[in-house]
Amino acid sequence: MSIGVVFSVNANLGVSPISCVPYIYDLASPLTLGQTTIILNIMLIFLQIILLRKAYKPFQLIQFPIVFLFGLFIDMNARVFHGMVAHDYPTELLLCLLSCLILGFGVFLEVKASLTFLPGEGLALAISDTFNVEFGKAKIGTDTSLVVIGIISSFVIMSSVEGIREGTMIAALLVGFTVRMYNRVFPFVDRLFALEGVGCSSRSDMKV
Repeated sequence: MSIGVVFSVNANLGVSPISCVPYIYDLASPLTLGQTTIILNIMLIFLQIILLRKAYKPFQLIQFPIVFLFGLFIDMNARVFHGMVAHDYPTELLLCLLSCLILGFGVFLEVKASLTFLPGEGLALAISDTFNVEFGKAKIGTDTSLVVIGIISSFVIMSSVEGIREGTMIAALLVGFTVRMYNRVFPFVDRLFALEGVGCSSRSDMKV
């Protein structure tokens, strides 16, 4: 998923929704994208706790170290793929779509493993459980909300919209769709994670 985030940045069509807010504060501060991503995700963990209250499982506090690893991998992959920059619109669009497919596949595996989730997906799951909506729809809703917050933050801080373009909107709609697509295309994953001893609880019946 960190590779998907980096690809969305390198596509130069607007970063993925989960990175909209961190990207703006990355531009406006000496912090790296990975560091601002860590800060945002910690805030999302607290939102999950507020929504789920007693239903929030203490084991999910493992999200905190996962968040730090995610930020670390974003900065690491930013260096690894530093030279992968698109120079024409068709290539930018291709790289943007590839980032959506990678992000969607990562989300799909997170959901099926049912061990822990990155806070962006964890928040979508909390909304799905609290308000009884499909995870894919909740994911689209949370991503769209992050885009709006990113736009507002960009205007307030820089008086212009930075890092949010058509690629951001594509990702806001497409990542949730690809999660649902992978669920249909790879049904064997449900059987894989249903094996004894794999995962802490099955969510194979979840509507993605």
